[in-house]
Amino acid sequence: MRERCSASWRLLAALVVVLGLAVAAGCGGGGGETTAAEPPATSEAVPPATTAPPATETSAPPETGGGTAAGMIQQPGMCGDPATQGQEATGEPITLGAIATNVPGIDFTWGPKMTQAYFDCVNDNGGIHGRPVELLIEEEQIDPQQIAAFATKLVEQDQVLGLAGSMSAIECSVNNDYYAAQGYFVVAIGVNHACFKYPNFSAVNTGPYYSSLGAAATAVRMGATGAIVVVSPNQPGNDEVNSGVVEFAEAQGMKGVGLLEDVPIADPAGLAQRLVQEAGDGGAVVLDFPGPTVLPVLQAIEQQGLIDKVVWASSTPPNDPSIAKELGSAWNGKFIVNAEFNRLDSGQPDQELMNAIQAKYRSDVPISAFAQMGFLAGKVAVEALLRIEGDYTKESVNAAFKALTNVTSDLWCKPWYFDSTVGPNVGNNTDLTVTPQDQVWVQAEECFEIPDLEGNPLDQIRAKEVELGLNVG
Repeated sequence: MRERCSASWRLLAALVVVLGLAVAAGCGGGGGETTAAEPPATSEAVPPATTAPPATETSAPPETGGGTAAGMIQQPGMCGDPATQGQEATGEPITLGAIATNVPGIDFTWGPKMTQAYFDCVNDNGGIHGRPVELLIEEEQIDPQQIAAFATKLVEQDQVLGLAGSMSAIECSVNNDYYAAQGYFVVAIGVNHACFKYPNFSAVNTGPYYSSLGAAATAVRMGATGAIVVVSPNQPGNDEVNSGVVEFAEAQGMKGVGLLEDVPIADPAGLAQRLVQEAGDGGAVVLDFPGPTVLPVLQAIEQQGLIDKVVWASSTPPNDPSIAKELGSAWNGKFIVNAEFNRLDSGQPDQELMNAIQAKYRSDVPISAFAQMGFLAGKVAVEALLRIEGDYTKESVNAAFKALTNVTSDLWCKPWYFDSTVGPNVGNNTDLTVTPQDQVWVQAEECFEIPDLEGNPLDQIRAKEVELGLNVG
């Protein structure tokens, strides 16, 4: 493992090592490779399982034990039950639901659409003991009344047995009490911080609060001094998302500043100037916007010669090959993104499976971190469904979701679990860092633990992980 760097030049030196290893392995370090983002077409009914190449980067998330996953029914690079591969599911559908935000500048439907695509793959491979999985997706516009109505519709009218793949800006805050009263344990893609605060939600991702916090920690290791500024969309709950970075900065003896900005961003150049002014020379800026929203800001930063003024960092969304392709060489090694999952071109079995599923079932969803989130929500839900013995009911499905422990995938740094048993759930709390290099993303740091602070429960959660044998990898 490379040692963690406390100054920019040390991180960049490590980056050179990573690039050398990637070249030696015959693959790029980021998500821009054609073989990853555009898998070859296949005439088979389902995406083929893949075999991982020999590992060449010691800082990558660990593989899942010699190509098998102990305790897992699904195996790496395979969707569904190994015993029913290639068999079409024809029984009565098992119906699940999801709610996703879709407004100008923010399209979170990518997540549940990839969850649905995973289910499509499972359905072409025997389903759940012969039964297909169906996902009902409701698209919302950040309207609490609309979001509450969709929850009521899914639970009471559609009578979904469970909820998986929801990705909404505020839904966890709006519907928490209702889901708790109805006995639902939601496999979520966490956006607002409420998704990580309540026992009936568990997100497969790290979420903006923890991802921004991880980016801030990396910025300090890169040598940021003075102030750390974090900026998020001007939406309900995002003050709380920003609070982690502000608290972390203050714990480091630095100034912490949290800003909210309307999206789409009307004046990217003006925002870039303001961020540099707030951070000061040598400070750090953590951007927390969806990839399509942040790209104009990055372009304005470069056009105005501001790249070297501060350490530029971001939460996960820009980890998207299309974003890297738009960044010139001036950004090489100078934009750090907290990646909640392994690289999009890692060549590992589950990542290759995700890319093949995207090509076959949901080519309208870009290969991206959002796609990884949806893929994992589908994998988690199917693993729980396959473990149920007996009837499929709301009670049995939600009990199976809640009982999940040590779910493995090469996308995660460590195995995932649903219930921390302390109330808040943050099963994915170990991330890595990527940076652009010649228009692709490359890994710039080994997996590291997101900092625990007085304002978050990670110390309690990690103590329980040790006690209960969770998140062990």
